[in-house]
Amino acid sequence: MTYESEPRRRVLGRRGLLGAAPAATLGALSLAGCGGRAGQEQTGVQLWHLFTGGDGGIFTEMLEQAGASLPDVAIDPIVLTWGGPYYTKLAMASVGGRAPDAAVMHASRIPGHAPGGLLEPWDLEELAKAGVREEGISPAIWEKGTYEGDLFGVPLDFHAFPLFYNTRLCEEAGVLDSDGKLIGMDSVEGFYDVADAIVEATGQHAISYGYTGSGAQVSRLFWGLYAQIAGQVEFTPGEPADFDTDAGTQVVEFIQGLLDDVRAPRNLNEDSAIAAFSSERSAILFSGNWEVPTFLDAGIPFDVMPMPTVFDQPATFGDSHVFVLPKQDNPDPERREATYRVVATMLANSQLWAQGGHVPASTEILTSADYQSMVPQSHYAAAAETPAFPPEAWFTGSGSDFQARVSEALEPAFLYSDDAATAVDRLRAAIDASLQSTPPF
Repeated sequence: MTYESEPRRRVLGRRGLLGAAPAATLGALSLAGCGGRAGQEQTGVQLWHLFTGGDGGIFTEMLEQAGASLPDVAIDPIVLTWGGPYYTKLAMASVGGRAPDAAVMHASRIPGHAPGGLLEPWDLEELAKAGVREEGISPAIWEKGTYEGDLFGVPLDFHAFPLFYNTRLCEEAGVLDSDGKLIGMDSVEGFYDVADAIVEATGQHAISYGYTGSGAQVSRLFWGLYAQIAGQVEFTPGEPADFDTDAGTQVVEFIQGLLDDVRAPRNLNEDSAIAAFSSERSAILFSGNWEVPTFLDAGIPFDVMPMPTVFDQPATFGDSHVFVLPKQDNPDPERREATYRVVATMLANSQLWAQGGHVPASTEILTSADYQSMVPQSHYAAAAETPAFPPEAWFTGSGSDFQARVSEALEPAFLYSDDAATAVDRLRAAIDASLQSTPPF
């Protein structure tokens, strides 16, 4: 994605960030012009988001559709850099009284923004008037947008960290069923057996996993598999971490068994792993669903599935893009009402968003014949039913510095086969230190 988008596709540095807003605003004028009618008075709605690259193009198309269907609304989109800079700027805008009418953020960042009054909850009655209701959203995704009983994030999607597989190479290895689906990976040993069969059949690595230098990639695979043993993680500031070190050690040992330079190279970064899968030099890839367009463009035979249940219970790591209402001292009623309609229209158009690989949050879209015919997107949509979100705390979430702490603790075990239990102890120490730090609210 720029999934978000993804760090791999960040295109704006600090200087680019400062120069991005004017360009984005000029683009917004054309959106407003397309949506309005000559001489018609329009209500402006400024929307901040973090989508660039392919995601940015799709999101812009969705905004254009929304503008066309809401001729009385002038949508003003502002595109900012993914990650920490985006959330810092959003918080500063709320504190400084310069917040946009709405913004896109990750649901996992709500616990770091809602408690300090940086966000306002959505009015469920007003949402319903606009056409958005809880029963129309995947339950686990809706729940993640709430904080202490209030809805702070209207979900657009679930973006997963599933398993990609090359159907031609896997068929050669005899690890597909009669429907062409990958099988046999429902245990640690089963996963290893499938990888070994691919290595034997193809004479090359079975798996690509790019993680070096990427706290996000380390976090995605670790926490997703950890959730299969210990469930969703929630940390309480000021208290020792509720963290199962035995479960964490099992996960690290499993990953080490893959990264043996036979089943998988132990030293790939994200770009190298994607290149290996794109050129059919590996049959399996751990990556985000935002890479679906990459491999469709590459023209390779592939499919995607939720993360196999290697351990005790199904869980696939991911996060949700949500629409939020940054805090405004005196929100304009007309702009606020128009904002609700813009968000509702964007959800109604999220069939288009699925082209970028994301799983729409709207159950109406998910159950539609059009979405069900989308391949491979519909094949991993079930991941949204058993999501494993980033650990919940004010300092965690997508694009947070905490992801770097996870990588610092675990990467030596992946890269150099350091002792798994020692690596997990380092992670626990990093978590406990973060929990003793003072929240900024």
